[in-house]
Amino acid sequence: MTSDPPPEVNPHYLDHVIHVSASRPVEAAEDIVSQNGIKLLVKGSQIDSRVRERLLMHKLQKPLEDCVQVTQGVMPESFGPLGEALFKQHSLLQAICAHDLYPSAPTTLATLKLSVPVQSLLTIYAEYQGDRLRHTAGVAMLALALARRVLPGESERHRMLALAGMLHDVGELYIDPQYMRPGTPLGPAEWRHVASHPVVGERVLREMPGAGKEIASAVLHHHERLDGFGYPRGVQGAALPMNGQILAAAEWLMALIETSMTPMTRASVANRLIPGEFSREITEAITLAAQGDDSPAMAADPMPLESAIPRVVGIVSTLERFRHARPWIDQHIAAARPGLRAVLEAGLQRLLRIQTAFSSTGLDVHDPDALVASLAEQRDAKLQIELMTVVGELEWRLRELERESMLRAGLLPAAESAVMSELIDRLKGQLPVDG
Repeated sequence: MTSDPPPEVNPHYLDHVIHVSASRPVEAAEDIVSQNGIKLLVKGSQIDSRVRERLLMHKLQKPLEDCVQVTQGVMPESFGPLGEALFKQHSLLQAICAHDLYPSAPTTLATLKLSVPVQSLLTIYAEYQGDRLRHTAGVAMLALALARRVLPGESERHRMLALAGMLHDVGELYIDPQYMRPGTPLGPAEWRHVASHPVVGERVLREMPGAGKEIASAVLHHHERLDGFGYPRGVQGAALPMNGQILAAAEWLMALIETSMTPMTRASVANRLIPGEFSREITEAITLAAQGDDSPAMAADPMPLESAIPRVVGIVSTLERFRHARPWIDQHIAAARPGLRAVLEAGLQRLLRIQTAFSSTGLDVHDPDALVASLAEQRDAKLQIELMTVVGELEWRLRELERESMLRAGLLPAAESAVMSELIDRLKGQLPVDG
């Protein structure tokens, strides 16, 4: 077994460190020594813009992250009030995290033990994109809550998963910031950079004092799915550890809570349309815990019901192009080498699941105008919200299919990647679907 190569200093991470140094002291927690024994900084030296080029010129004996100390950094005690504020903002989050046999989730976060490297890394992350620490605290509390329900009695494991939740996105610090700005359109090449953040986070945390292999593994898997259609590695079934499943479900659920007016409706629709992304015990734990949320449901969706018509037509058109392209897909699967065949087969299976999910809604056998008119006459706000949620979820799944397929195809030789690009173009109507 070969050892890891000497660590290089990531310029994006270092720039975040330097940014923090403008508002609070950042110093070397120990001597920082190059691979060939040159002492670059002595313990206690300030790490700021003046030493940037010196650090970037050398490979180091130890990762820079393990040698950085941010004074006046984030303290675990601050996680408690942050968690309570999130509870006040999101009643569903509070309901899911409630448990009669354990201290409250904010209380547990406030008692987490942070090593100097972990505390410094979290402090640097907290300065990045403003309120991201709120997101990580929400993920941490949900991971803690799910672990308590799925793994009862394993208190140390619960706390480990809570800390993994706080750290799950630190890999973003190592990615070019131009790809991380909210709202930035990303093509396949750019998305590959973003999608690498779980891998980067795992490498950073694996040997870090106060983190370690279990936390690193959970972070690595926090965007994976049990059915194999997650990223960065597309692991599935037994290859996806329970810790990774819990953190992935927590991250997914927190994203819904933050972005959806009706998060449990969205979660229910997603699990019904594309089952198997999370284990039954996790989805049942979420559903059972959410029953404690007694906040009033949203009375109506802000998007006009009539806007569903062109969106349904768009989904129908994509799936019709898929039906016509099926012989082309089968032909290329039969002729492809193993790498391309695996990507094409994964895409085909996902398309078939989306097609089945769409058919199960009944939207493909009704005239969209007549369906919308019928729903409008019923004046049933719950049905209208569910329709808009279903349409939105199916649209998202088609975008996700394109993104994940191109991410995987990007690892193939150029000629094979071009086959996947052609399939996407056919499905989007940019090429003829026959032949």
